[in-house]
Amino acid sequence: MTVSDARLGDVLSSPVKLVIWDLDDTLWAGTLSEGPVELTESRCELIRSLNRRGIVNSICSKNDDVHARRRLEEAGLWDEFVFARIDWTPKGPRISSLIEDAQLRAENVLFVDDLPSNLAEARYFSPELQVAGPEILDTLLDLPQLTGKDDAARSRLQQYRLLEQKLSDQRTSTLSNESFLRSCDIQVEICGESVDEEERLFELAMRTNQLNFTKRRLDRAEFAQLLCDPGRTTGYVRVRDRYGDYGICGFFAVDDAHGELSDFAFSCRIMNMGIEQWLYARLGRPHLDVVGEVASELDGAVDVDWIAESVWTPFGDEVGAVGGARHSSASPEDARAERILMVGGCDLQATADFLSGDIATEFARTLSTGAHMFVGHTETLRLSASPLTDDQREVVARLPMVDESTYRSAAIVDPEYDALILSVLTDYTQCLYRHRATGLIVAWDQFTRDATDEHEWLALIQRVASPSVDEAFLATFAEEFEFLGGIAPERFQENIRWLSEAIPPQSHLVLLNGAEFPFTNPNEPDRHLRHSTMNAALEEVVAELPNASICDVRTFVNQRDDFTYNIRHYQRQNYLRMAEELRTVGVAALEVRPESRRIRVTRRARWLVGRAHVRVRSPTKSE
Repeated sequence: MTVSDARLGDVLSSPVKLVIWDLDDTLWAGTLSEGPVELTESRCELIRSLNRRGIVNSICSKNDDVHARRRLEEAGLWDEFVFARIDWTPKGPRISSLIEDAQLRAENVLFVDDLPSNLAEARYFSPELQVAGPEILDTLLDLPQLTGKDDAARSRLQQYRLLEQKLSDQRTSTLSNESFLRSCDIQVEICGESVDEEERLFELAMRTNQLNFTKRRLDRAEFAQLLCDPGRTTGYVRVRDRYGDYGICGFFAVDDAHGELSDFAFSCRIMNMGIEQWLYARLGRPHLDVVGEVASELDGAVDVDWIAESVWTPFGDEVGAVGGARHSSASPEDARAERILMVGGCDLQATADFLSGDIATEFARTLSTGAHMFVGHTETLRLSASPLTDDQREVVARLPMVDESTYRSAAIVDPEYDALILSVLTDYTQCLYRHRATGLIVAWDQFTRDATDEHEWLALIQRVASPSVDEAFLATFAEEFEFLGGIAPERFQENIRWLSEAIPPQSHLVLLNGAEFPFTNPNEPDRHLRHSTMNAALEEVVAELPNASICDVRTFVNQRDDFTYNIRHYQRQNYLRMAEELRTVGVAALEVRPESRRIRVTRRARWLVGRAHVRVRSPTKSE
């Protein structure tokens, strides 16, 4: 019996973090070198769904690289893959190298190929690799090993792109490994308020293996108790370098009474950067019983001197509305530093990474339901002007894609700022629905798709990938809500006029518009035309307003290489350009940091790490 004939339960035994695709007669029907091939939309959507679950995709194919890439670009799919290996060499060594580059265990990788000989070859070079034939694909998303975790922002895909670029640069560099790491400007921030990041830290501590030094596996209640234990110092680290932001990458817990690490775990995406050795030394080298095999040694001759600790600000423990952070580079005594509120989606969130100043933020985020909540639509801003009725609050409580903070924007409810920076891409993109009984307006998903149409439900469920959005919920939603479509340009203009009057006197309104390059994406055909129409409406209304201006992204986002996977997501260098542009259109108090170093409020974390220095004991030679 071949591997492809085996029962799926026997083939897949471990959670899958990476799927490696063959192309001919697997991803698409036909052989590219022999003529046209058929790449169905269902296959494309399968790739996108995996990425939205935090399961990344790669390619190992015997093909011509240029022709294969061109076909994937035509389908708007090329940017969904990382570490693509497309050439005519044997697949076994290529897959082994690919897994090593992705810094994953072979047991967490699935290779799909139509030829049993290729599957057998891949297993020969990577014995723990999970393999299957194309027959698995129709049920792939239903398998428990590919449940993944909601990642609508596709952060894991972005992080693997950073790793891919770094490895490429490192291999072409003439520097030694240590010199290259020094050139990366690695910044580590130690944070102490672990309870605030419980969900992410639980996932990290329980799922990581290669860099988990103690291998402790707690259930959710035990982990929550650990974070609140007054007898333990817990914390986590965020990592960034000149390639980008890796986010939360490590978790630690110190038993204060015994001076030992009970938990010490890191994400594999920062492997070989020296983060774990640096943090171990930073904590005072407490006693640690290493359990099982770990892909790193903490005790070595090399002094990790290429990592810098992020700078803390004494600004205090303030937070912006809707959980957004407030951070400041101004002196605490400077009570009149210009205050700035930033409201919007991932375009503005990525831009904020390059800025410092007295900034409060209100950004889109994932709710506890697993659905993504967007903020800043001008319709929901208008609803923030008056409290929701009891009936409307009851409706909001039943919706997985919004909460009451959606209708309590700090831009309106607590307008203590000198400048409001608002990304209007939410208006350009989302669909509006009106609750028939209460009049509540909800902005959700794409304006080209009607969530009250049952023919759209299957695709919507796959796209949202939230357990709270199922057929039963959508049936109830269709009964209660009326489809309005995207906001009309005239209504959009009316809302902008209203907003310019609603902000505090003497405050400035800065609006980020959208790109108009004809980006090819079969899921969003002619989206640049919608942007063009809305941009024209925005220009017309802003010309009437003395307190408003536009940060025009079209001046620097105007070619295919400026985008990632759709017209709203740009390459990283363009967010730096956007940050620079914001200063020129009326927000001169902002400071642009070209190296994208975000300052966070972590006074308590600093105290915790200092306490660890005093209270933990270093291991003796006998230990």
